[in-house]
Amino acid sequence: MRPADETGSGRPLFRGERSESRVGMLLLMGLLLAGCSEPKEAVVAVRPVRAIKVGDVTWIKGREFPGRANAKNEVDLSFRVAGSLISLPVDVGSQVQQGDVVAILDPRDFEAALASAQGNLARAKANLTAMETGARAEEVEQLKAAVAEAEATHNEALGEHDRYKRLLEQGAGTQQQFDIALARRDRTAAQLTTAKEALNIGLTGAREEDLQAKRSEIMALEAAVKSASNQLEYTVLKAPFSGEVAARYLDNFQTVQAKQPVIRLLDLSTVEVTVQVPEAVISLVPLVKQVSCQFDVFGDREFVGRVTKIGSEASQTTRTYPVTVEIPQPEDVKILPGMAARVRNKPDEDDEQTETQLVVPPTAVFAAETGEQSYVWVIQEPANTVSRREVTVGEITPVGLAISDGLSRGEWVVTAGVNSLREDQPVTILQEKGTN
Repeated sequence: MRPADETGSGRPLFRGERSESRVGMLLLMGLLLAGCSEPKEAVVAVRPVRAIKVGDVTWIKGREFPGRANAKNEVDLSFRVAGSLISLPVDVGSQVQQGDVVAILDPRDFEAALASAQGNLARAKANLTAMETGARAEEVEQLKAAVAEAEATHNEALGEHDRYKRLLEQGAGTQQQFDIALARRDRTAAQLTTAKEALNIGLTGAREEDLQAKRSEIMALEAAVKSASNQLEYTVLKAPFSGEVAARYLDNFQTVQAKQPVIRLLDLSTVEVTVQVPEAVISLVPLVKQVSCQFDVFGDREFVGRVTKIGSEASQTTRTYPVTVEIPQPEDVKILPGMAARVRNKPDEDDEQTETQLVVPPTAVFAAETGEQSYVWVIQEPANTVSRREVTVGEITPVGLAISDGLSRGEWVVTAGVNSLREDQPVTILQEKGTN
């Protein structure tokens, strides 16, 4: 008989225990081996960065930017005053020269207002002359007679006032009669005072403060004449530049409100095309001497222009800068506003690269720990790792900071997130590197 186990179950002990021990030993050996193995190298993450290729204008030789044609000068002409339109000699397509009359309002009300203002001014100037020179002998006699007449009238009014006052107290008169007499007394008293002041001025001359008041009145009237003259001038609408009438918003004999558009005038002698240039390229735009522009409607025909305006603020959504290109209107075809265009750099193959300062965005430059030296991150090709480079910062330009020393033409410089990079860190450039 086989011996029973200590529990009395009669189950053998050795085979099951040997199997469990073997599994435990294998697990322990696996853990020990795993702990003793050498750690794997950490994978270095590649950092996406924004970057520009500095100073190499040939980098944008193959870049093409879409745009749309616009007239160099365009305006909706309107009157500065309201009135009735009596002349509109132009229509859509009419060619006008600078200074030509394109619309006229009825001027009669404005002429009357000007004549009235001129009359008030002339009368005030005559009064000032009389005040400065004093009254003549016959005028003094007239003033004295006026004072005498005013005194007589006032005395008569005083008598009537006293009489109606007694009648009212006795109950023989009415309140209305007394009020009329009181008002006549006060009115004649004021007339007497005015007559005496006029006589005094005639005898002694006007006071300096009276003369100054009259001069101030004349200044105000002169301003009123000038304003009325301007209002009359505003009834004639003239072309501010030579061009073509693109739209006519009103018909003749209509009533026109101030600032209401009458016609739209375009100057098509020069065409402008505005394109949006990414920040990776904007620092190269000042180096571009001329551009090639093609319009969908004219096929592969090339029109040569030049850059005239470079925007200094990027769009918040697209991070692009507006650049305006100016193209002379050709003689055999007509470029119209709204035509779709494609603009690209047109380098002169015979010219050498222009030697100018290299320009980078302000966000590309950072300071060292001491804050005394400026640096940029340069992307080393073909490894595509970054290296800190000491640079000398020059003047501020409309498109960035000029770098006078430390960079070479054609090098890639990181333009964003410079404070979170480290030496020899692998990077990948977000922008397209362009074609040559």
